[in-house]
Amino acid sequence: MPKHLLVATLAVLASTAAPARAQQAQNPLPANVRQWMESEQVQRWARLIQAGDSLFNQGSCTRCHREGGIGGERAPNLTDAQWDHSDGSLEGIRETIFWGVRRKDFKDPKRPFEMNPTGGMNLAWDEVRALAAYVWSLSNGNYLPQRR
Repeated sequence: MPKHLLVATLAVLASTAAPARAQQAQNPLPANVRQWMESEQVQRWARLIQAGDSLFNQGSCTRCHREGGIGGERAPNLTDAQWDHSDGSLEGIRETIFWGVRRKDFKDPKRPFEMNPTGGMNLAWDEVRALAAYVWSLSNGNYLPQRR
């Protein structure tokens, strides 16, 4: 495509995008659409936590953190507000799961084993996200509305 036609096409596209954005700002989402979107987000969060629960309790995590993340001799409790190798944020937990914890970085010198990246499991990125959501929910609650 010749350069002058490309420039003209981009100019036309830019001029039509601005009014569309302005119109979107003036017309907020209808309440029923907003409610549906929020419901979809809640359902996605619930699915993440459920998938993470399965990964945690059926994978290698329970060997050290025990079922439900209550901790033990090999690894810390994940159900309280104290975090040894993370700041406790969802992103911090995700990083710890992804990178693991090397023995030399342990806060408690009595812990005998390092945590392998992804707990030694071969996890896809969406599984790491799900596992992090579950671990985060152990000490923060799941923030899912209760059915009435």
